[in-house]
Amino acid sequence: MASNTFRDSMNSLGWSRRAEADLPVRTGSSTPILAKLQSYNPFGDSGYLRLPTTEGEGPGAPLPARNREEEEQAWFALSRWDRILVFGGLNVAAAVLIIICFSLFPVLTLRPTKFAILWTMASVFFLASWAVMLGPMAYFRHLISGPRLPFTAAYFGSIICTLYFALGLRSTLLTLVSAVAQATMGFEAGYQ
Repeated sequence: MASNTFRDSMNSLGWSRRAEADLPVRTGSSTPILAKLQSYNPFGDSGYLRLPTTEGEGPGAPLPARNREEEEQAWFALSRWDRILVFGGLNVAAAVLIIICFSLFPVLTLRPTKFAILWTMASVFFLASWAVMLGPMAYFRHLISGPRLPFTAAYFGSIICTLYFALGLRSTLLTLVSAVAQATMGFEAGYQ
């Protein structure tokens, strides 16, 4: 219900079903941090952004969309710059979680499940970053390709087991075993 209301309010703005061509719009940011970040965008057009208004004029679904399905596909299309930003953000999040893991290393003897959960979430963020960068289906096809399939199955199995043993069973010994298997499989999968 809420998604229909949101969709109707966005459609009332008229950007998705315009027939006339719009002039480029200056998208200057009011915050200096975003303006500085946008200046590094190698894919930008001197700060000008032009939304596609006719068929075949940009990535994603053509605008104006012929039906609702094509219109919704445009919502999920990321530009190259957006993919790079999300890739970097997820890798920074993974690095922060790994730093927290190793800063809690002295506490490892008391709470090894916390270490395993942080390490597993860092692995998930790292995998998600590559899925965003390469595209989810292309990355999935890469992971299940012939020579990678056993390592992929073992790695994802160890991630699932680590989370299940840490959060579900709350077994310290099984969590440590699956975390070691996860670290080993991650290391092995990186070299295949």
